[in-house]
Amino acid sequence: MKAIYEISSEITGKVLIKRRKVAKALRRWLRENGFAFTSYYYLEYLQ
Repeated sequence: MKAIYEISSEITGKVLIKRRKVAKALRRWLRENGFAFTSYYYLEYLQ
């Protein structure tokens, strides 16, 4: 099972990230700098 994180904001557009730490860092940066964003994640089932 693999997670894919989708973060959308006016400044970055729609970004798909595979690494949790990178997604977390981007969300933190957006929050600290006062940008509005939405965040989702999808689970990919690999067999």
